[in-house]
Amino acid sequence: MAKKQQEPGLELKHAVLAFYRSELQRRYQLKNVRRFDSFSDISDKQITELREFFMEQIYPEPAERDQLDLAFDRLSGMLRSPKRMQPLMGAALASLWRIGHRLPAAISAGRSTIDAYVKTRLLESAMIAEAQRLELTGEELSDRNKMIRLIHAVPEKQVMTLIQDILNLFRALTNVEMLKVAAAFMRQCLEVLEQRRDLYSDEDREGIRLGLALLEQGLELFKDVDKPHFPKLINGIHQVELDWYHGVREQAEQVA
Repeated sequence: MAKKQQEPGLELKHAVLAFYRSELQRRYQLKNVRRFDSFSDISDKQITELREFFMEQIYPEPAERDQLDLAFDRLSGMLRSPKRMQPLMGAALASLWRIGHRLPAAISAGRSTIDAYVKTRLLESAMIAEAQRLELTGEELSDRNKMIRLIHAVPEKQVMTLIQDILNLFRALTNVEMLKVAAAFMRQCLEVLEQRRDLYSDEDREGIRLGLALLEQGLELFKDVDKPHFPKLINGIHQVELDWYHGVREQAEQVA
């Protein structure tokens, strides 16, 4: 039987993700990151963990990213549904009564983190739309020169917005104490979702599981960073992203 071809939009999305993963891997190598003073107090191990967080939680392999996108869309909807949150809140307040007064703020912090993740998809959406307008194929986008020209075609304001969305995700993750409570809440949610299969689907459970993984790896990333260094780390990410984008624009102009 012939192998089923990918839908054109999915093929383009995977080509964009593969390119972005490759570029992330390059720009967060120690040799490049150490060019920026903001990372002077950040260890090599922490920089490696930062790169792994990008590669595993924000831009994993395309097939995994498809699953993340669906699960987080589902999770974002659940966190905004009073009807579906009520059983979870009741169980959490009963089991986590010592931190019950912090749950609303913790859920808000967790929701902000998930929302920030969802917004990081906007640049790739703009690139895919531009590729469709130009009638490019996923195979054509395996050419790096075509890909950087595609980024160049996206309005700079949209790219700056994406960079801010990435920074907002990391700012949300620096709220360590609230996210610890949010992670405890989500673990409790998983237990309730297993018990209430009449109300929650497998997709709901997957959304909670992947959301919890995002919080836990974010907490792991920041646990060994001294709190006064949080702003420097985020500023360093900003510098790396701007440096990469300006470099890509210059290259695009040279190959145009």
